[in-house]
Amino acid sequence: MARSSGWQRWAWVLSGMLATAPACGDDGGETGSGETGAEGDGTSSGGDTTTGTANLPEGCDLYVEPSDDDQTAVQEALIDVMTGQTLCLGPGTFTFTRQLTLDADGVTVRGEGGDMTILDFSGQISGGNGMLVTGNDVTIAALQLLDTPGDGIRADNVENITFDGVHVIWPEPESMDNGAYGLYPVQSTGVTARGCLVQGSRDAGVYVGQSSQILVEDNEVRGNVAGIEIENSTDAIVRNNWAHDNTAGILVFNLPGLDIKNGVRTNIYGNLVESNNVPNFGEPGTAVAVLPPGVGIIILAADHNEVADNEVRGNDSMGAVVIAYIEALFPPPMDPEFDIYAEGNWIHDNMFADNGNDPDDLVLLLAQAMTPGPDIVLDGCIDAAKDNADGSLDNCVSDNGDIRFVAADVCGTSMFETVTDNYTCMHEPLPRDF
Repeated sequence: MARSSGWQRWAWVLSGMLATAPACGDDGGETGSGETGAEGDGTSSGGDTTTGTANLPEGCDLYVEPSDDDQTAVQEALIDVMTGQTLCLGPGTFTFTRQLTLDADGVTVRGEGGDMTILDFSGQISGGNGMLVTGNDVTIAALQLLDTPGDGIRADNVENITFDGVHVIWPEPESMDNGAYGLYPVQSTGVTARGCLVQGSRDAGVYVGQSSQILVEDNEVRGNVAGIEIENSTDAIVRNNWAHDNTAGILVFNLPGLDIKNGVRTNIYGNLVESNNVPNFGEPGTAVAVLPPGVGIIILAADHNEVADNEVRGNDSMGAVVIAYIEALFPPPMDPEFDIYAEGNWIHDNMFADNGNDPDDLVLLLAQAMTPGPDIVLDGCIDAAKDNADGSLDNCVSDNGDIRFVAADVCGTSMFETVTDNYTCMHEPLPRDF
């Protein structure tokens, strides 16, 4: 990608100013021309941007430090960075009033660490995200996005996006003024979220929607409505994460009305899912707003997922649930292609402990007032229109130790049961690596 002209740089800056601008207009805070200084002087008039090579930190092709005009300095660097290059952001706090945008391919944006390089969006007045990525083969690493009014980082329709050691923090607990999503890749292929921390989102901390080939590993999600959510996505691995103190820990959802209909094959293993008992502060009308607090793992209307070798403990309502998209909980799907059933899922070899100590009323209804609440709930739903002679659509439970179990009669097609006998089965294990 060739270096942008001065006009192109300003076109990008202006587009950021105008995107979803409030009626009251901008604050007029842009200062300086933002043009790169003389050859070899290593500075930009918009901020402390090093573009020469003499003073660059190792591994950096461009370098920006906090200044009195971070908006111009960082956005210009995001425009100037070329394929194969690394833009480094120095230690300290950068402040922004508008969304940052990156459309270059093959670029790395790297800070000094999630607690060292802080991108503060608390004064943001326009733009739907802290950062929008539309380039392929992009890595965002070792930095923090703080208090974005909208989503933290959105990646839209890209290939091979990696979030590595990124922190997205909303410091105000349980606030509907917080952004909906921390990390938010959608309609993308090749998504990795590794070693990240997301705290305080009013929807999902790490969310991957309508995507494929997904790896979510070694992250900490806390204080969100949903810790991790895989939605209408195919071939995901969710492993070795710590999901704690959310409303619900890990979600695999299929929802109606989306371009990509049915996600399948999420492998959830090796995670610690504990104490997800935060009151639900989701925006009314969203799917997560109906989640009862105190749930570890939820599979909703999604097929052929595997939940294995996890530790699920201290969740006040229940440990794990597999449930159809039912109108008792959600509005009618109004999507003729949407399959409401959750089928072919397998929950096995997990450790459940200390769940169900204070079940939500919805869970008490589902489990017919079982107290303590159940470790595992299956919905008991059967779609009689499908051929299941080979058992591939059965939801299976096996080798989870001494658990409290419920097979509910959610769809009126089976009987309420509290023993696993009719649900003890196996499926072919999903791959644990790509």
